[in-house]
Amino acid sequence: MKKCGALNNWHYSKTPFSCAAERFKRELSSLGSYLLKQAAAFDREVRDVAKEAIAPRGKYIRPLLVFSAATGERQKGSLVRRAAIAELVHLSTLIHDDVIDRADMRRNRDTAFKKYGAKTAVLLGDAIFAHMMTLAFEENSMDVLEKTASCVRSICSGEIRQTLADNTKIVPRKKYYDVAYGKTAALFELSCRLGASCADAPKGWEDAAAECGKQMGIAYQIYDDLCDWFMSESDAGKTLGTDLVSGKQTYPLIALLEKLPKKKSEALAKNLPTQSPEKIAEMMLELDIPGDCAREFLRRISLAEKAISKFPETRENLMRFCSEMRGLNRG
Repeated sequence: MKKCGALNNWHYSKTPFSCAAERFKRELSSLGSYLLKQAAAFDREVRDVAKEAIAPRGKYIRPLLVFSAATGERQKGSLVRRAAIAELVHLSTLIHDDVIDRADMRRNRDTAFKKYGAKTAVLLGDAIFAHMMTLAFEENSMDVLEKTASCVRSICSGEIRQTLADNTKIVPRKKYYDVAYGKTAALFELSCRLGASCADAPKGWEDAAAECGKQMGIAYQIYDDLCDWFMSESDAGKTLGTDLVSGKQTYPLIALLEKLPKKKSEALAKNLPTQSPEKIAEMMLELDIPGDCAREFLRRISLAEKAISKFPETRENLMRFCSEMRGLNRG
């Protein structure tokens, strides 16, 4: 399959949010130490496996959103714990996703699924999720507990809906956006909400920040979908192409199906798992599907920026994050 780097305008980087990471260097350092300490909470037999799963090595996108949305005088300990909550939700869902997709590689390492099998991997994801809820309880906030539980429910519901969907029929965009919300945007939304509510802030800032996160989350899912089609596994650091094998219709494929003649589109949708990914990728390039993805991606970033436009005193870091998101597409 062709590499993402060959596509005009799109920029694919292993560290797309390095500027945000530099802005919050101290906070990320505290988070890394905090996460490693969480392994001690697991039973002795599980401790090493849990520590390996939560060891700092990801992009920390969700914690960066927590830090970016925070404003005013906030308690450092609470902010770091909230960032850990967001990251542990993410890590637990990744472990489960790898089982569902039968993925062997994640972050350039063997997945828990490959190393320990499906049963152990599922239980490990459950254990990390349960520990995350303990941290949420320590925030002593019913709102944090409620919003976190609601987010996890949305993530699980989105995955179930996508798994049970009739993938032989063309998926409408609205349904795609609903799935994208569950897969990615719900946690982006929660991350921004956790940061925005960590201290006193202007009225309406929490909801505005959450909407900003939601729109960025949908944009990021579109970007991730495109990577699955065109990025090499060595560059991505994870198993790619699982969506096609399972017959899932992601944004690039939906955009392609909309552009093809009706009969050809219906036939392709009906027989996705048996199709050549290389030929589908060639059709995408011929019909400028990456350009379609870019337009929707940038529209969502604009909606994210609009959501926080009325908060000049608190929006700076989230606006910067939006700008870095824009940098993923140079068109």
